[in-house]
Amino acid sequence: MLDILIYPVSGVMKLWHIALHSWIGLDDSLAWLLSLFGLIVTVRLIILPFAWAQYRSTRILVNLRPKLHSLEEEYGLRTDAEANSELSEKRRELYKEHRYSPVGGCVPALIQLPVFIGLYQVLLRMARPTDGLDAARHQPIGFLTPTDIETFLHGRINGVPMPAYPAMSTDQLTALDTNRDTVFNFVLPFLIAAAVFMTINMLVSIYRTQITLDHQSTVARRIQQFMIALAVIVPIFPLAFGLKGPVPAAIALYWFAGNLWTMCQTIILNLILDRKHPLTEEFTKFREESKRQVRARLRRARAARWGIRRRRLLMLVLPHRIRRLHRKNVEVRREMKAEAEALKAPKREARKKRREAARERDREKQRRKTEEKKADKKKPPAGGEPDGRADGNSPGDASPDADPGVADAPAADAGTPADAPARSAGDTGDEEPPSRRSDQME
Repeated sequence: MLDILIYPVSGVMKLWHIALHSWIGLDDSLAWLLSLFGLIVTVRLIILPFAWAQYRSTRILVNLRPKLHSLEEEYGLRTDAEANSELSEKRRELYKEHRYSPVGGCVPALIQLPVFIGLYQVLLRMARPTDGLDAARHQPIGFLTPTDIETFLHGRINGVPMPAYPAMSTDQLTALDTNRDTVFNFVLPFLIAAAVFMTINMLVSIYRTQITLDHQSTVARRIQQFMIALAVIVPIFPLAFGLKGPVPAAIALYWFAGNLWTMCQTIILNLILDRKHPLTEEFTKFREESKRQVRARLRRARAARWGIRRRRLLMLVLPHRIRRLHRKNVEVRREMKAEAEALKAPKREARKKRREAARERDREKQRRKTEEKKADKKKPPAGGEPDGRADGNSPGDASPDADPGVADAPAADAGTPADAPARSAGDTGDEEPPSRRSDQME
């Protein structure tokens, strides 16, 4: 699976090396170093339009948040079966009016992630070959031949081999004709710079998220709190893993260049976004009002929790008032639960009634379909006279309008005239007279 991602990235890096080494005539080591930066620039420029589409889509959705909230408030308490479908239709009209696509926010991220994985895998496999650094012939990596990998591994940056890292054993460093101090002193500034760029990038992202935060969403507030805590921990990762883990010098350079590009891209794209798609005044008012309501509710909940804790401490000091203090805590918890339930109950009840109405509508549709099928079965076939079976009579039965004492006339023979009167049963010569039949019966 990773080979699919490795081939295009390795092809770009090979083209850069050919252009710098064969055409321009740079040294192999310098050509590989510049190919590394050229690879990052090329890949990031390719996915830059997708990153901008993601920024733009997110900003449009942020500005639409007040209108979406108004629609949810309008249709949220309706109990008819058509409320959900009408709400979805209104949302689609709103998205179409402002040229917003819900897919536009997630597709760019899905495109960028495989590219990043392929980029990191190519560099990692080149700097740390699976068959070892001292192998006579290395396995090809995508479009990179064993000769390319060999020249890359023998490349040096300021006298430091590209596959070397500070945590290498002394024997491996000696085989690469270097030592730990040289590698450490070379890698450390790039790791510190990568950590600084990463921190700045996260702080900018946290600030941009804070000014567009949906304060009414508990999940959004928790994620923002987690990101703030993460901003303190994440910068330690490049330093700790880069100095103590198997991170070659080439990967340290990649971290440096990649984080520098990400920081600049984040700052520049946000400046362009604020100029082309600024936050609307409607959203600003909605954000401040939501923030005020949520903060007031959280302040009341916080005061209630501190009151419960204070009464628990009083139980230790005033044992004779334990029952009264415990009763007060129970009442406060019940009030907090009732307040939270009062906020959710109307919409929950409306959703329940909408589901019941939708089920009833579906049952009614099913009943109508069943009745239509039954009616279709009773209809006569098209293009002919009604069959006798439609009236409950067999084809051989007499017509209900005919005289029951008179039988249908038999079909005329070929030699009989068509206008000859049909004879009744009493006119035949084979029939005995009634008087003779009665004598015989006696």
